[in-house]
Amino acid sequence: MDIEQPKEADFLNDFEKKHMPFVEEEIKGKVGDEIELKVKLGEMEHPTMSEHYIEWVALYNGDDSVVKKNIKPGGEPEEVLTFTITEEMKPRLRAKCSIHGIWERELDIKIK
Repeated sequence: MDIEQPKEADFLNDFEKKHMPFVEEEIKGKVGDEIELKVKLGEMEHPTMSEHYIEWVALYNGDDSVVKKNIKPGGEPEEVLTFTITEEMKPRLRAKCSIHGIWERELDIKIK
């Protein structure tokens, strides 16, 4: 499975802005805390047509899937993912566009 990432993480072009999942708030807590993470899909609006839309958004710890939510065509391009902080967590957000594949963003997490 190919996973798309931006050419420059700090300078997304318009195409990348439509596909990269992101969070606005800092993720922090201690091991064992349950976190509700509000994920937005695309800093620029992504199409939500029946043939071109974001199919799902998921949180991974490294390469291991933690939680995934499917999105229906025409659905809102944001989701809340609930997960429990684990020791040495390496969170990654992934979102799948029905046409342009899977996009990934690494997240920072502040573990107390």
